[in-house]
Amino acid sequence: MSNTINKKQPFRLDKVNRKTLYWIFQACGWLAMLFYELVNYIGLGFFTIPDFLSLSGLTVIAMLYTHLYRYIINQSNFFKHTYLMQFFWMLVSWVSLSLIIPLTGSCLFYLIDHTSRIVIWNLSFFMNVINWSRYLAVWLLMYHISKFLYHKAKADVKQLHTALELQTAQLEILRLQLNPHFLFNALNSIRSLIITDGEQARTATTLLSQLLRHTLNYEKQRFISVQQEADIVRDYLALEKIRFEERLEFNVDVDPEALELIVPPSILLTLAENAIKHGISKLVKGGHVMVEVKKIGEELFITVINTGQIQQQEDKGRQGIGIVNLNKRFRLFYSNAPVLSLTNINDHQVAATVQLPISVQQ
Repeated sequence: MSNTINKKQPFRLDKVNRKTLYWIFQACGWLAMLFYELVNYIGLGFFTIPDFLSLSGLTVIAMLYTHLYRYIINQSNFFKHTYLMQFFWMLVSWVSLSLIIPLTGSCLFYLIDHTSRIVIWNLSFFMNVINWSRYLAVWLLMYHISKFLYHKAKADVKQLHTALELQTAQLEILRLQLNPHFLFNALNSIRSLIITDGEQARTATTLLSQLLRHTLNYEKQRFISVQQEADIVRDYLALEKIRFEERLEFNVDVDPEALELIVPPSILLTLAENAIKHGISKLVKGGHVMVEVKKIGEELFITVINTGQIQQQEDKGRQGIGIVNLNKRFRLFYSNAPVLSLTNINDHQVAATVQLPISVQQ
């Protein structure tokens, strides 16, 4: 309970502080305007008690209208528009408020004192509009500049947070792909081949070297082509084939139209590792791993099918850290994050499937 409170409290305090600051600036700004106008009236010798009450009433009206403007702006998608469109609507609001505030004041004073007249198309009303437009221009500029700086700071923090998550995910890729058990198994297989089959030992050493080079380069790449990803997974499965021998058969089928498309690194490799670790390695007779990548319309369909079954109690364990990290990276790279699913497709096969949009967040 205490941990939950501690996590939420900073956000609440930040929200309260922003609201408090807004009302402080709102009150101080309009009170400063009232004070300036009163000093101006006194200096010109026009000051009277009715003038003071009238100006005070208009100040309250201005506070209410500008607060209403702020409420409408915050409830709408105003800040999602282009800067040019925002500037246009700000000009429209500036003119509208400059007319509405003195007009509302005239109507209110008419209701209080029926001897007064509502006159809007004369020089006095026009000068009143000009006078209010000065203060409203300052208010609107200060409000929109503060909102711009706030949204910019928020976007910068989000960008930094995304970059940090991306770096963390990339480090997790390295940690996962440089699996010590896989390396030990591969090296032991090569050691045995050196005695029995020197040519195959050299081939296995080349495959392991290529796989390690690709894995280490993941740190420097945000995206790789499907062609590169397919080559890496072929090298990995070929190495595992040396270890499992006749217990493993595999096939990698990639649509030619999908070869040049880009994807976040390690998707196929993680799924292939998952299939070997949780499927083939647990079967006495081994089985088959089939990797399929197809481009259909504007989407990329990735499927990895392996021999085996997911038991109900094993489902959570099967979707281990590799699958979790894949879904995390999908959220980083795609606006509508796809979700990888792992299901039994029949009595002896498991399929891992994901449907990726071709466009990614660069």
